Amino acid sequence: MKKISYALTGESAVPSVITVGANSSPVWLQHRWEDGGFAYYIRKNGCGHCCAAMAANLHGKTLDPYGEYLFCRELWGPPGEHQDHFQTVSGIVKVLTHLGVEAKAFGVPDRDAALVRILDALAAGKQVIFWSQPGEHFPENPFSKSAHYVLAAGIQPDGKILIANSSEKAAPDGIQTVDAAYIGKALYKGSTAGNLTWSVDDLSSCAGYVIVG
Repeated sequence: MKKISYALTGESAVPSVITVGANSSPVWLQHRWEDGGFAYYIRKNGCGHCCAAMAANLHGKTLDPYGEYLFCRELWGPPGEHQDHFQTVSGIVKVLTHLGVEAKAFGVPDRDAALVRILDALAAGKQVIFWSQPGEHFPENPFSKSAHYVLAAGIQPDGKILIANSSEKAAPDGIQTVDAAYIGKALYKGSTAGNLTWSVDDLSSCAGYVIVG
């Protein structure tokens, strides 16, 4: 298992840094993003961009959320008709694979099975970007009060999962440490029966998770 850690920076927009093995990444707070002509899109819908950029950095690539957003524009054109492509598990996979980072998207027909796969991936030193959404089964979702991507960086020595979260309301320092059960409860059950994995070209749904590495 790769050694994981985090350090608080005291900065406003980048309050912490996570390290996995030999690579590190800032944890950006999306609502504080101000740089670039399309900064509005990062502030409004930047969780997926933040997660994809963090995952890239943790695999030796240099990328920030704005650069990831611009890369999405290169792949699919400007927001509007293609905006949904920017914020899907398959879209995240497409960006990361274009950067040379191994990634695979999964749906969630069964939360228990999904959690087992996620924990196995984390134990193997991989990261997981997952779509979290409150619901009747878990109204007190700790990651966000609405639909939201977060990055599970790995398993700490105490067994807690280290989460990088771009939501300032949920994680003022960008960092959360949670029991594995919280991830299972927070996963949005968002694929049809028998459709365990979306292909890279299927950009039809946000819900699911991406195993990176």
